[in-house]
Amino acid sequence: MRKLAERLGDGRGLRYTLLQLWYAAGRKKIPDVERAFKRARVGVGVAVVVIAIVLTVSGAAPAAVVIPLGVPVLVLAIFAMGAARPWFLRRATVPMPVLYSTFRRDVIGRWTSIYRGLPPGAVDEDRVRPPALERPQFAVLCPDRSVLACLAANDVPQTWSMALSDRIDRLPPDVPVIVLHDASMPGIAMAGKARVALGARAVVVGLSPRAVLANASALRLRDPRPQPQDTAFLHGEPLSAAEIQWLAEGWWSPIAAIPPAKLLTVLERAVERIADAADPDRRRAREVGFLTWPTR
Repeated sequence: MRKLAERLGDGRGLRYTLLQLWYAAGRKKIPDVERAFKRARVGVGVAVVVIAIVLTVSGAAPAAVVIPLGVPVLVLAIFAMGAARPWFLRRATVPMPVLYSTFRRDVIGRWTSIYRGLPPGAVDEDRVRPPALERPQFAVLCPDRSVLACLAANDVPQTWSMALSDRIDRLPPDVPVIVLHDASMPGIAMAGKARVALGARAVVVGLSPRAVLANASALRLRDPRPQPQDTAFLHGEPLSAAEIQWLAEGWWSPIAAIPPAKLLTVLERAVERIADAADPDRRRAREVGFLTWPTR
């Protein structure tokens, strides 16, 4: 637990939420779909052999009958499992190994009872309230309250004069809005609504399926496959065919699984991007580039 706390704190005392700690603690125990299928296939074969042995030893059926029947049954079972592999891999769910409620009760509750407090650097997202700013210069829109709690605990509102909100209708007017979201169907839908409602003010830098697919270490979870009619809107979003297929198969990745240091880096880059867009000199400098050889 202390190693996880140090990792989430990035060695510089960053604060993190209990939900972020849950993802960090469980990411290495996420079930592997391929491995689960192999175990199931072996289990079916073992079950057939055990049944044959029990029938023979108990005298329920003579060996002369069990063996001629058992071998074809075993071969048929293995063949059937092989044929079912594509179906299984397309539909198997990949949840977190432990429910969040169980983690809070059994792990955090136990830690708190022994050490009289939360793990070092941890904050309870249910108890953190983003401060209200009179005249913010920026805003963050994110439906995940854990992410907002993490940003608030790391003084993001004060550092960048940034309002934090989980709803579009609670955003301050006339300021750039940085949109953070999961790499999921609800996350993509929320980003689309933000673009429509906020127009040019929306700066979407949320977790994209493209980023998850390109990062082997990203946390990947899988819910049951959605219905085709529920995925139709994805074709109107700025997504590639590979991203749409990934989402349509039920895969997703939570932005709350991103460590605080990376979240802060994403925000910093977004603020720089907004500043570049507002400053013609900085925008021109970006277009020219560093040490670009003059062409005129």
